[in-house]
Amino acid sequence: MNITQRLLLTFSLMSLALISLVIVTLSLLSGFQSRFEYVQDNAIPSIKDLNSLVDKSNSLVLFLYRHQTTDDDRKLPAIEQDINRTIEEIKNLNEYYLINDVSSEEDRQLTNTAIDLTKKLQASLPVFLNASKANQNEIALGLLQGTGGPGEAVRNLLANYRKQFDLNVEMGDALRQVNKRVYEQTWFGLLSGTLLIVLLIGFFAVRTILGIRKSLNNMSQTMENVSTHLDLTIQADDRRKDEVGNTARAFNSLMHRVSSALASVSASSQSVSSAATQIAAGNEDLSSRTEEQAASLEQTAASMTEISETVRQNAENTQQASLLAGNASRISINSADSVNTMLNTMEHIRTSSGKITDIIALIEGIAFQTNILALNAAVEAARAGEQGRGFAVVAGEVRTLAQRSSTAAREIKDLIDASNSLVSAGVDQASDVGKNMSAMKDAIQQVTDLVNEIAAATEEQSRGISQVHQAVNQMDDVTQQNASLVEEASAASQSLQEQASTLSQLVGQFTVGQVPSLALASASAPVLPGISTSRLSPVRKKGVVTQDETDWQSF
Repeated sequence: MNITQRLLLTFSLMSLALISLVIVTLSLLSGFQSRFEYVQDNAIPSIKDLNSLVDKSNSLVLFLYRHQTTDDDRKLPAIEQDINRTIEEIKNLNEYYLINDVSSEEDRQLTNTAIDLTKKLQASLPVFLNASKANQNEIALGLLQGTGGPGEAVRNLLANYRKQFDLNVEMGDALRQVNKRVYEQTWFGLLSGTLLIVLLIGFFAVRTILGIRKSLNNMSQTMENVSTHLDLTIQADDRRKDEVGNTARAFNSLMHRVSSALASVSASSQSVSSAATQIAAGNEDLSSRTEEQAASLEQTAASMTEISETVRQNAENTQQASLLAGNASRISINSADSVNTMLNTMEHIRTSSGKITDIIALIEGIAFQTNILALNAAVEAARAGEQGRGFAVVAGEVRTLAQRSSTAAREIKDLIDASNSLVSAGVDQASDVGKNMSAMKDAIQQVTDLVNEIAAATEEQSRGISQVHQAVNQMDDVTQQNASLVEEASAASQSLQEQASTLSQLVGQFTVGQVPSLALASASAPVLPGISTSRLSPVRKKGVVTQDETDWQSF
């Protein structure tokens, strides 16, 4: 039987014993409770009501004697009312007792007797009252103190109530004695049963604990020997078939595994030490190469800074050229508008000159007709003789004026024709100038567009070079970090080598069994790939364009 089964058996017995004790205790407590409730529900209320009946009966006796002894007839009706009221209260209490407080058959018989006595009392009351009213004191007093009257009935009633009271008290005492006897028996039985259960459970518990303690002491001694001598070949006693035996077998298996693991750790620590040495050498070589790469990146970053500054200046110059081209474009547009306005004006002048020519032709025609009319007038004046001499003078003046007007009109016409020729030539020249200005405006607009495109391309190139410069700076930072990490890795590899040596010394303090061949074979671990200095790529010489550099140039 293992420890678990023993403990389960012990706790099962304990639980069974406790359940039995609880059941017995609850059963006894139920009996106590039922007897207590009987006394509480029957005996005590009965005694309380009987006390009330006795009080009412004594009050009735006092009222009867007061009726017999009073000298004032005016008080008799009130006393008679008290007597009748008291008798009614006694009757009501008897009926209530019969219904609610009867606790046994004997108590019921006594209650019926009390009811009959109350009726006899009520029947004998008129004789007493009449004698008392008639001041027949001897007869009335005899009815109270003698037999056959209300006095005897009240005395019998009180005696009956006393019997009922004693009966209820005896019932309560009997139940109290039963409770006392049951309590004593229960106390003795529970004490005996508890002691027996404690002894049995204690026997099983002590036996189990001593067995476990002995086995655990052996395990503890074995562990102390292993801890003191660091001898992992010590085996614990695993002959028991319980949990302690399982623990011992697990401990022996653990020692075997730890022994094998320590042997493997020893071999692995030697491999780690050798690998750490190779890693340290590789890290030193990598550190020098990383420093050279960092220097190259610094030079590249400086060159990129100069290129970025040059591109920035080109961008600024291009922006200025774009502004100048824009101004020239606006000036050419304004000039073209002015030429168009001048063309319109000269066209209006040519139109007006044509109208003037027409007017001059009209004036010349009028002058010609006036000359003819003047000639006719001179002919007519010559015919008139002396009377037409004055008219002939006027006709001559008119003719002279007409000739002068004709001459002036021809001269003005010649001038207008010459002016029209000049205006036509000016219009043709202005039209040619307008065409040239339009062509120049288009050319300036094309130049402006090209300059704007150059400015945008230069700005984009500036941003691209800035990004390249930032990327080179980041590469420089990363290279510096890599150099720091390489130095840290070198220090870590040296620390790893020292720790591997320390681990080998610590493992050497343990005594282990036969080491498996697999663990020993790991001592000759191969060189870790990727860290041999012969396989490290040399530093790239300046001027040799690799694929990465080609990618950077295309970018």
